[in-house]
Formats: sequence, C-alpha cells, structure tokens
Amino acid sequence: MTEGGEQIAVRLAETGIDVVGVEAELVGGECPYWACIPSKMMSRAGNLLAEARRVPGLAGRTEVAADFAPVAARIREAATDDWNDEVAVDPFTGKGGRFVRGRARLAGPGRVEGGRAGVLRPGRCGASHPQIPPVSGLEQVRYWTHRQAIAATRCRPRCWCSAVALSAWNWRRRSHGSAPR
Repeated sequence: MTEGGEQIAVRLAETGIDVVGVEAELVGGECPYWACIPSKMMSRAGNLLAEARRVPGLAGRTEVAADFAPVAARIREAATDDWNDEVAVDPFTGKGGRFVRGRARLAGPGRVEGGRAGVLRPGRCGASHPQIPPVSGLEQVRYWTHRQAIAATRCRPRCWCSAVALSAWNWRRRSHGSAPR
C-alpha cells in the first residue's frame, strides 16, 4: 500500500466497507521511509551546514563541523521510526480495515492470486524497489541506491544511482564542501 493506496484504504474502511490491505514491505511506500521525507531531511542538514559557514564576515564567528550521525539518527527516529510502519498500519486497522503482510495481485474481476483469497489490493502508485538504469559498466561499480543512502549511518563517497539519492549527494557536497568521487 503506497501513500495513495493507504489513504484510499483508510477512507473506504471509514465508510464501513470491508477493506483488506496487503503490503509486503512498509505501508506508505517509498516516500515516507526511503525517499521524499528522509531525503529532504538530509538536504536540510547539508544546507544548514553550508549556511552556518557564511556567518564569519557577516555576523560573527562560528565553528562548523559536519557530522552525519545526528542526521542518520533523526531519519531513523523522526522520519522512519526505524523502518517500522505501525504508525501507518494502526490508523488503517483502527478504522476497521484488515491488514495482511504479504503479496497479492488482482487476477480478474473479484479474483485475487497470492496472499490470501478475497483480498483486494489498492493500485500501486509507483515503484517499490529502486530501478537501476541500463548504463554500460554500472554493474562493475559499487553504488548505492536511495535505500542504502537513506539507511546509512555514516556518509561515505559512492556513486549513487537514483534521483532521491541526489539528496545524499547534496548532503555530502554541502556539508563537506565537495562532491563524492
């Protein structure tokens, strides 16, 4: 259940319709756990460090030292709840929806395969796994997708492969004054 599917399922459950949500990973999809929210937190931290470096000569003195540990801790605690989706599952089940951890697909009108019989799953609103572009030679390079970049506890230079991972690159560039090599 992506973010859109989650909202639809909750609203249907509120009306009394029998709704079963099926999700193999995290309810809410990529955005709250691996993409939009945590990547913006990384960008904000990098921008804050860059702004702090402007203080000398404008407003006094500062000493700025980049440290990725608080950024990683904030992502784990404030954004992802350490990749625990209870905060999304509980409102759904609290409104009367039933939740099943697993996979299922619509196989025709009123027919579902996999998961549990009779389970109808809202449509998918985006990729649930990083899509690696077909770039010649990329398979020989150690790279991070946005999932590795967001879950990192230390900032390491890498070749990052995804639009969301550019926020991790921006953290590195803004906090250390250079881009990963």
